[in-house]
Amino acid sequence: MKKILFFLLISNFLFSQWSISNAERNALVSIYNATDGENWNRTWDLEKDPKTWFGVSIKNGMVDELNLTGNALKGAFPTFVSSLTHLTKLDLSNNQLSGEVPMGISSLSSLTKLDISNNRLNGNPTNSLTGLFNVQDLALGGNSFIIPDVNGLLQGYNNIKNLNIADLGLQNIPSRITTFSNLESLILDNNPILANAYGNIAGLSKLTSLSLSGNALTQIPTQVSLLTQLTSLDLSSNNLTEQNTSGLSPLINLEWLSLESNQFSQIPAQVGLLKKLQTLNLGRNKISGGTSILAGLPALQQLFMNNNLLSGNIPSEFLAMTKLLMLNLNSNQLSGDLNDKLPEITHLSNNRFNKNQLSNYIVDYNEQTELNYSPQRYDEEKEVLGVIGQPAKLEQSLSGSEYTFTWFKNLDQKMNVTTTDLSFNDVEESDYATYTVEAYTYSILDNSVVFDLSLFRNPISLVKILGTAETAKYFNIYPNPTSDYLNIVSSKYDIQKVHIYDLSGKQMLSETKSKIDVSKLPSGVYMLIIKTQEGNKNFKFIKQ
Repeated sequence: MKKILFFLLISNFLFSQWSISNAERNALVSIYNATDGENWNRTWDLEKDPKTWFGVSIKNGMVDELNLTGNALKGAFPTFVSSLTHLTKLDLSNNQLSGEVPMGISSLSSLTKLDISNNRLNGNPTNSLTGLFNVQDLALGGNSFIIPDVNGLLQGYNNIKNLNIADLGLQNIPSRITTFSNLESLILDNNPILANAYGNIAGLSKLTSLSLSGNALTQIPTQVSLLTQLTSLDLSSNNLTEQNTSGLSPLINLEWLSLESNQFSQIPAQVGLLKKLQTLNLGRNKISGGTSILAGLPALQQLFMNNNLLSGNIPSEFLAMTKLLMLNLNSNQLSGDLNDKLPEITHLSNNRFNKNQLSNYIVDYNEQTELNYSPQRYDEEKEVLGVIGQPAKLEQSLSGSEYTFTWFKNLDQKMNVTTTDLSFNDVEESDYATYTVEAYTYSILDNSVVFDLSLFRNPISLVKILGTAETAKYFNIYPNPTSDYLNIVSSKYDIQKVHIYDLSGKQMLSETKSKIDVSKLPSGVYMLIIKTQEGNKNFKFIKQ
C-alpha cells in the first residue's frame, strides 16, 4: 500500500500533462471557479496549460506569481491561494472580493508582495497576515478593515518598501513606520489623521512617493515639507486653497504632483517653483485664469486642467510648452479657433467649441494631434415656466438638416422626440424636469477624415415657479421694489451672469454687471436668475 501511495504522489508530478503539478493546477481552477471566473475580464481557457493563463507566472514548475488585479473577481477571498506555497507575489487588488482574509495566507512565507487593496474585504486581517516576514510590498487600503492596532499588524514586517494603509480610520500615523528604514512609497489616503499627527513620517529619508488623498487637509503638514527628496506627491481630494500651500516650496524634486479636487480658484504660486515637474494634475477645482505661472515649468509632459472654469481661447502658455505631450482641458468653457501648437494628445470634450472650429482644425492638423473633442456644449442653462394645462416650449439655438436631434429628460432618459425644439401642448405634473438635446452631426472631411460630433445643450428646466428663494445670508438685492436700477451683492458667490425673465418665461435682459438698468421694463413681477460658480441662484423682484 505504501508503494502505491508513493507511486501516485510521484506520478502527480512526473506524469502531469501540465507545466505545473496537478495539485497546483487544481488550486488555480478552484480559485477560478470560486471567484466567478467565467465572468472575469480576462478568463482562462481550462483546456490549455496554466502557463498560458492570464496573470499566472511559473518558475521551476511552480506557480511563482499570481496577478489578477482589476479582473472582476467576485465572491469570498479564495482560500485555495494558500495551496500555492511557492508564491512570491500575489496581487488580487481592484476586484470585488468580500469577507475576511483567510488564515491560510499566513503560510505563504515566500511572499515579497501582497496587494489586496480596493476590494470589499472586512474584519481584522492581523492574524491572517502574521508570519509574512519577507513582504516588501504590502497594500491593504480601499477595504473595510477594522484594525484596532495597526502597529501590531505591522510588527512582523522588517523589509517594507511600499506600504498602502489607506482607509483604516487612522487618526495618527503608526509609530511602527518610523522603523521602516527602506520605505520608499507610503499611501495614507482617506484617513482622518489629525493635523498635528504627521510627525512619524519626518525621518523617512528614503521616501520618494507619498499619497495623502482624501485626508481633509486644509494645509500641507510641516513634516511633508521636510521630505525634500519626494518625487511624487498626491494631495488630491482635500480642502486646500492657494493661500495655504506654502509647504510646496521646498519640494523642488517633485516630478509628479496631484492637487485635483481641492478648493483652488487660482494656481498656487508655489507650483511655479517646481521645475522638475513632469506631471501636474489641477483638475476638478475652480480655476478660471492665472495660467501664466505654468509657463515656467520646462519639464512638464502631462497637464490636467479638466473640470475647471477656464473660458475663452486656450491659454497661450499651454501652447508654448515644448515638452508637453498630453493636455486635458475637458469640461471647461473654452472656445475659439484651434491652432497647430496643441500637444500630441489633447482632450477638449465638454467645452464650447463649435462645429466649424473643430472641423477646420481636423482638416488642417489631423495628423499632428490625437484630439478628443466630442461632445461639446452650447447655450446657457435656463429655466422655463410651465403652467399645468398650458403649452410650453423649450428652445435651443442649433438648426438645419446637418444635425440629428435627440431630446433627453432628466439628462439621461431618451425621449421619442427628434424635433429642433421640445414643445408641450398641455403641461402635466410629470413634465416638470430638466432636459437637454443632443445635436449630432457626421461628415467626411477632406475626402478621408471621419468627423462625428455630438453637441449637447446645457440643461434647460421646465419648472412650476421660476426660481426658489435663496437666503439673504449670501445675497443682497436692492432696492426691491425698484423703478430704475437693481443692485446685486453677494458675500459668498462670484456673479458670472444675470438673466431676467417675466412670469411667462420670456427672457427680458441678460447682463454681466452687478448693477442692472431695469428702467425700461414694464411694471410687474420678474424672476432674477444669477449664474454663479455653484450653479444658478433664483429670486423675484418687483419693477414699479
